[in-house]
Amino acid sequence: MNERSKSDIINLRRAQLTRAAYKVVGQKGYYDFTIRDIAREAGLSTGLVHYYFKNKEDLLLNLLKEINRNMLIVLNKAISASDDPKVKLNIFMNQAFNLVRDEKDYFYIVIDFWTQVNKNDRMKRANTKLFKSYRDEISKILREGIEKGVFMKMDVDYTSAVIISIIQGMIIQFVIDTNAFDYEDYAKKVMKHVNDLVAKKK
Repeated sequence: MNERSKSDIINLRRAQLTRAAYKVVGQKGYYDFTIRDIAREAGLSTGLVHYYFKNKEDLLLNLLKEINRNMLIVLNKAISASDDPKVKLNIFMNQAFNLVRDEKDYFYIVIDFWTQVNKNDRMKRANTKLFKSYRDEISKILREGIEKGVFMKMDVDYTSAVIISIIQGMIIQFVIDTNAFDYEDYAKKVMKHVNDLVAKKK
């Protein structure tokens, strides 16, 4: 077997195990799953899981990185379809709000990971990068909008942090209590609020 084929198999197995981990952790939570659960879901032996990941923490960190990478790939593909910063901003917000419908397990997993940030430095760094990637995407869109004259001049770093806080806060409240409010209606109102917040005043 040549090195390229070996590398392809390793990447395939790691991706297979990451998908299995996503499903299992989403169902059982951070604390209650076992390596055996992951192996069973992936249709592989526990020995193979340990071969590709040193331990449970290594597997979970890889899962968090993969979640982040996949979300950004989908987001960037959608955003690249437009040259209008206003459209890009709304695509970002739509993608975020639609995750609750399309990938609800994602939020259960991320919330579980947050419980580790004061106990595990590696998990804290991974979560820090995750939130930074969200802010960076918004900041890039805001700067483009300012340059093109469609957004007002603003403190971009502050505004991107506020936008992420509003979106994440709304989603978390709904995930915890789905009867708290009309999610679709509130999501539309948040998007209007954000658009009004950054729009260039005439």
